[in-house]
Amino acid sequence: MNDSEKRRRELLEQTRELYNERRSIPAVHPRYGTAYRQLYEEDQPMASPGTFGLRVFLCLLLFAAFVAMDKNGSEVMKVDSSRIVEEITYDLDVAEVWKSL
Repeated sequence: MNDSEKRRRELLEQTRELYNERRSIPAVHPRYGTAYRQLYEEDQPMASPGTFGLRVFLCLLLFAAFVAMDKNGSEVMKVDSSRIVEEITYDLDVAEVWKSL
């Protein structure tokens, strides 16, 4: 293989590398650019953690407080466990609330 063939092969490889769709983000509308970058980029930072664990912990904490109130028969700010159960089981008519707004 002479120098011109080597040079031609090198230019061909550069061209293939330049137009290879596997390594670049395809042409998309700018509105969807962020979504495609998340799909195609390998060096993206990890997603921020959600709040699911915090919400579960808070729910368990509130449930434990409710059980303790029920077991001990205590009140907090003039509210006891029977009042909490009453408010949870209250049948709210959404149509009436909507009309009052």
